[in-house]
Amino acid sequence: MFHARELEWLRKSVGVLSLSDRAIISVSGDDARTWLQGQLTNQLEGVEPGGSLYAFVLTLKGRILADVYALVREDDVWLDVPAAQVGALLERFDRYIIMEDVDLEVRENLRVIAAQGPSASQVAEGGWPADRLGVGGRQWVVPSDELESELERLTTRGRELGGGWLSDQAWNHAHVLRGRPRFGVDFGEQTYPQESGLNPLAVSFNKGCYIGQETVVMLENRGKAPKVLWRWTVESTEPPAAKAPIMLADTVVGEITSAVQGSDSVSALGFLKRGHQAEGPEGFSIGGAPARALGPVEDGPGVCHTPT
Repeated sequence: MFHARELEWLRKSVGVLSLSDRAIISVSGDDARTWLQGQLTNQLEGVEPGGSLYAFVLTLKGRILADVYALVREDDVWLDVPAAQVGALLERFDRYIIMEDVDLEVRENLRVIAAQGPSASQVAEGGWPADRLGVGGRQWVVPSDELESELERLTTRGRELGGGWLSDQAWNHAHVLRGRPRFGVDFGEQTYPQESGLNPLAVSFNKGCYIGQETVVMLENRGKAPKVLWRWTVESTEPPAAKAPIMLADTVVGEITSAVQGSDSVSALGFLKRGHQAEGPEGFSIGGAPARALGPVEDGPGVCHTPT
């Protein structure tokens, strides 16, 4: 189904939804901020309470263990992380708490509500900036027993602004159309930051050391990513499945990560192998249908056009 009305909200007003696939880990203690600076790929120093930061947590070998929104508070930092990665993150974090005064706690009683669109900042006070599509965004963290009432309150305000409640299907659709990849869908634990296309948002090359930095810097300065996530359009009425091969003549040059049906064609995200970026936009096929390469997600509207 093509969710035209909801996608229009994201473009012109605001869509509100609960992010059930995200969880909160609190990081507290006297050394919390300085310790986190050595765990995240982006520059946490200077972010004041009420501010937020998008970043990656990497493995020692420089692959993405999770994407994170660091939500800065007066006395601690809440990490908004993929719920499926909580166990792996706690194990990873515990390994690098040596003598620091740092306490980690999974806040199982907390839930995340997001507003996305140019009117997101008008939905409610409080919360943190969190633009997940390159259209403007804000989010709030609420107790689980207040989730339904808060979601209704924020959605009601969204309707007053010309938007409304956003379905999971429209949310997934928007990520593909905007070219904004999702952890666990378009990239994951086998992905280097440069492959994800999210470097402009998630990685600082001007900060001090963090876990996995050596590989990231080396890949940036001395090499090229083995593959890069691109945006695609396919002349088909049926979206290809994840991992469907991207073909150039008889050669497999990549694979699809996610795809959705649009009004007259299929939009998709998929990795293109190194060495084929200069082939030109035409000549590809996906699932037997002609496909056009629209460019890396790093240059697309969901990343490079993100409002500040």
